[in-house]
Amino acid sequence: MSRRPWAVVTAVCLMGCGGAVDTEASTPLVQTEQPLLTLVSCLIGSVSSNYSPPLTTTPQNVNITGTAVYSNCLGGGVTSASNSTNALATDYSCLGLLEIGTAPSVLTWNTGETSTLVQTRVAVQGAGLSVTVTHFGSVSSGKFAGATTVRVTEFLNTDLDACYTSGGLARLSGPSTLTVLGLL
Repeated sequence: MSRRPWAVVTAVCLMGCGGAVDTEASTPLVQTEQPLLTLVSCLIGSVSSNYSPPLTTTPQNVNITGTAVYSNCLGGGVTSASNSTNALATDYSCLGLLEIGTAPSVLTWNTGETSTLVQTRVAVQGAGLSVTVTHFGSVSSGKFAGATTVRVTEFLNTDLDACYTSGGLARLSGPSTLTVLGLL
């Protein structure tokens, strides 16, 4: 069987690039995209996560505690936000840090209002000892319900080699940004 990767690329491009056609009238149907508007932008933040017992390469039950704090937020009538984590992860190891997963959380804004976030977590190990974790999803309820969220955290100088030691990896921390987007 002959493999033609260009045929797959061409088919995908034609489906995504050409738009739909009304076969009865033989005219293209107009497809419009709605641009997203930044509702809130928090460019200064920090995240810390603690693991007890420390993470190793062996899956185990791990209590994860942590905090995220965002300040100097612009837009949406808010100036800061925070959330805390206290969860038990079953069969969790260092490999879990780099896997795609879900990450529900509740942000509390400086106004006292909350936003429940349902997000997908994607982590990428960069050059050196850094790990970039991107959370993307939506606000399922509360302030900004229905909006899209993007949170990016850079865990710098992450000693993932500690995962291979008897002491394990007990803590991660780093700078973070938070953006809330909505339709115009």
